[in-house]
Amino acid sequence: MPLPGLEGRIAIVTGHRGGIGQAIAARLAAEGAHVLGIDLPETDLADLASIERAMTGLLTVHGAIDILVNNAGLTSLGSIAETDMAELDRILAVNFKAAFVLIKSVLPGMVARGKGAVVNVASDQALIGKRYSAAYGASKGALAQLTRSAALDWAKHNIRFNCVAPGSTDTAMLRQVTQDLARKYPQDFPAENSSEARYRAAVPLGRLARPEEIAWVVAFLASDAASFMTGTVIPVDGGETAQ
Repeated sequence: MPLPGLEGRIAIVTGHRGGIGQAIAARLAAEGAHVLGIDLPETDLADLASIERAMTGLLTVHGAIDILVNNAGLTSLGSIAETDMAELDRILAVNFKAAFVLIKSVLPGMVARGKGAVVNVASDQALIGKRYSAAYGASKGALAQLTRSAALDWAKHNIRFNCVAPGSTDTAMLRQVTQDLARKYPQDFPAENSSEARYRAAVPLGRLARPEEIAWVVAFLASDAASFMTGTVIPVDGGETAQ
């Protein structure tokens, strides 16, 4: 049975060319939505002016947007002492500021229509801390809090804001992270004891998520099946944050 209210809706998905974003775009399209992607190389989400140009073009062609999924993100490894300000600025730009700018772009059309759905894709690190992840975790925590505050501000216009907090997911990004942890911090993540195995072992369900499992929850929140849900931050993490 299809999810209600997605057929014919216009949806923007950032970071749609790989990993979780690709799965989200495919799921929404399968449910009948018209999916528009924003991603490299056409749009650098670290460049806010680039985002504004992209949105001007999309809004001119397509008019108001029904669904916005802020999925694109960068990861960064390092303690506070190891993270320089340029790296912090880039992480915050892609993981938080880009979402802020995109929301500002779609809000006028959503207000005019009296409805809309925004789904932000954060991380389990919006809810728990992990080692060597100060900048990334902070950026995802900011995105989760933006979701809650925006939900209150725009509820009177029937614009819903929800957030998905994925746990460890089988993507190229996670595989790169596990390799980088073993390379940068061999004392904590020895190569002979795969850090990917450690990620799996930390999940009560005993495995990594599939991108499609995250996409189903995003599609649900974007659909009319979740019409009475706003301001939520939902872990999709195999039970990791329940510990």
